[in-house]
This record gives sequence, C-alpha cells and structure tokens, in this order.
Amino acid sequence: MKLSLTLTALITCLCCLLSSNSFAAEAAKAMAEPTKKVTKSIEKKSTAMQKVNINKASAVELQALKGIGQAKAKAIVDYRTKNGKFTDLKQLTMVTGIGEKLVSQNTENMSF
Repeated sequence: MKLSLTLTALITCLCCLLSSNSFAAEAAKAMAEPTKKVTKSIEKKSTAMQKVNINKASAVELQALKGIGQAKAKAIVDYRTKNGKFTDLKQLTMVTGIGEKLVSQNTENMSF
C-alpha cells in the first residue's frame, strides 16, 4: 500500500513537472509575440526616411534614395560640382542615368 501511494505521488509530481514545461513554452511564445510587433513598428518608423538635401548630401547620403546606387550618386555629386546647386527637381534629369521616373519616386524624400 505504501509503495502504491509513493508511486502515485511520484507519477503525479512527474505529470505536474511535464505539464508546467508546456505551459512555460506557451507563455514564452505569448510573450515573444508583442515583442515582434513592437520590433516591426520600430523598423517601419526607422525606415521612414528623412529628406535628403540634394545640394548638400554626399554620395553616400544620396544612396539612401530609391534607385540611387554608388554610380548615380557620384554622377549627381559630379554634376552639382560642375554646374552648381540644383534649383528644381527637373534639373536632376540632366544628370546621366537619372530619369523622370526616378525623380518622381524620390520627390517626397528630397529637398534643396
């Protein structure tokens, strides 16, 4: 009888331990979910771009604009150095490799 009671108590304790692990896993998963949402929210805010002043920005800073890589950024800086400051967005299309589509994609992200 004593053995049966001890065995029952041991099995009960074992079941409690095993079930607590599954509850802990669920709790950890539930805790991680809000963290993912906050992280995504922060990423969205950090990707909200500050305006790039095309008359002052370096080639590296210009590369933050959509479709502007190293070569196009260098072309913008070279054009600006040779011809002076840009006065309007249309003037950007005078730079080799920069078209109206590229300018329109970045209109909200550029300043003078």
